[in-house]
Amino acid sequence: MIKSTNTACITGASRGIGRTLAHAFSTAGFPLILTARSIDHLSKVKKECLEAGSPQVEIVEVNFLADNPLRDLDHLQPKPSILVNNAGDFLFKNLQNSTDQDYINQFYINVLGTIRVTDYLMPILGDQKQALIVNICSKASIVGYDDASAYSVSKHALYGYGKALRNHLKQTAPHVACTNILLGQTLSSSWDGLDVDHELLIDPVDVAEVIIGLTRLGTRTVVEELTIMPSKGELPR
Repeated sequence: MIKSTNTACITGASRGIGRTLAHAFSTAGFPLILTARSIDHLSKVKKECLEAGSPQVEIVEVNFLADNPLRDLDHLQPKPSILVNNAGDFLFKNLQNSTDQDYINQFYINVLGTIRVTDYLMPILGDQKQALIVNICSKASIVGYDDASAYSVSKHALYGYGKALRNHLKQTAPHVACTNILLGQTLSSSWDGLDVDHELLIDPVDVAEVIIGLTRLGTRTVVEELTIMPSKGELPR
């Protein structure tokens, strides 16, 4: 079990699923490190998390399309035991119309961003008695939606990275668990402006509860992969 006195780092925490995760970890009493592209939005989330019960909240601006996206992590305090790789970008664009730049941008944000943060924090996570890495993948990781081609490709790559990371850690640092979450259609800012019944989407609060549950496992157990879907199934595309 990872005690709530340990710090959780959540990427993409300024809105949507990341914001809900930050609230849930705060309610459970965890100190937090929150990253996102918008420091203004993060400042609001920081205030919410402190009010919800987190004893300490550090916020860091991270833009994975920048030349040196992790420059502000150099003096990170406190040191995290939990990393939730939630940051990502959804591009709703079909395969025929997707450009090289679409694929590059999606890959930089959804894959290389996660790899860079994980590589940066791995020495810190490895020094903990117990640690957890959660990669928020997507059902698109295994389905390959042609109406979101670049996104699907990037999430497939993220899923592959997570599996490779797990295989690496079980040989080198088995006390660092790694879980890939294949997430179905979840209520988030990605749905803003769309005519969709929110009751048919996964509640992000439930996703947060699942991830909190992973922190309560002992070092002898790892959940390598989870699929979370809407109870009534996937919405028609």
